[in-house]
Amino acid sequence: MRETTVTPNAMKKTFNILTILLLTIMSVDIFACSCIGDISVKDEIKKSDAVFVGTIFDKEEIKIYYTLSSNMSIYRIEIKYAMSIETIYKGKHISDTTFIFTGSGGGDCGFNFKTGSKYIVYAQNHKVEGRNNGQLYIDQRSAFYTTICKRTKLFDTSEIKEIEKYLKKHNKKSNDESVILVNPESPPIYKNGGEQGLRQFIIYNLKYPTGQSVEGRVYVGFTVDTLGNVKDIEIKRGLTKETDKEAIRIVKMLTFIPGTVYGKSTEMKMVLPIIFSIKKTKDE
Repeated sequence: MRETTVTPNAMKKTFNILTILLLTIMSVDIFACSCIGDISVKDEIKKSDAVFVGTIFDKEEIKIYYTLSSNMSIYRIEIKYAMSIETIYKGKHISDTTFIFTGSGGGDCGFNFKTGSKYIVYAQNHKVEGRNNGQLYIDQRSAFYTTICKRTKLFDTSEIKEIEKYLKKHNKKSNDESVILVNPESPPIYKNGGEQGLRQFIIYNLKYPTGQSVEGRVYVGFTVDTLGNVKDIEIKRGLTKETDKEAIRIVKMLTFIPGTVYGKSTEMKMVLPIIFSIKKTKDE
């Protein structure tokens, strides 16, 4: 009988092939999205680690490298969204600005958030073990994960009413990580005509900075106090020094009907997107 000698290089090559096959199999599982049936508001609240409302103001593509391989070309893509939080219905240690991770689409159940839009988010704590350029980046206190299989959706008053109805009925409060904050509230409303009046005010008063040639949105964060005045203004995401300055000037001019919680005036944070576009003259 003839003996077969297996060299170290051959063993290493075989191990690498097996590793790649294993990761390929894992990828199939990860990217196979399957949502079975609809889930009620009550059940979704129970299943979720956090339920909150906020506005998306930034988006970033993140590479998640598999820890089983040293090959830095093997990874999956997740999208990291930055959100300014307005209301927390469930969850602890959620900061004013938090991060929501989701898949990039194409069968991985990723939710397609739109920058500048307001959402109701049902999410889990982000517990993935991954690497971003070799470093762990997950902060359990400020990172959450959601998919199209959850009830995450654009802000909808009827959905909020269902959430508040459930929370009032059960009135759940505790000291653990799944604490539910019963916090029914009405957000601040622009004093002179609500959302439509606010849009008209910005269009009429916004001055495109001289010498600029950029277009886009400046996201301004601020607090509306109990008298409806604006304070603590900051740029969440800007364009240029000049456009940011103009956006702040506009926000300083605003007054609101203050937001309320249980009918009582309460300070609330807001994020306002202000659009800058180059207006063409009649001669152009």
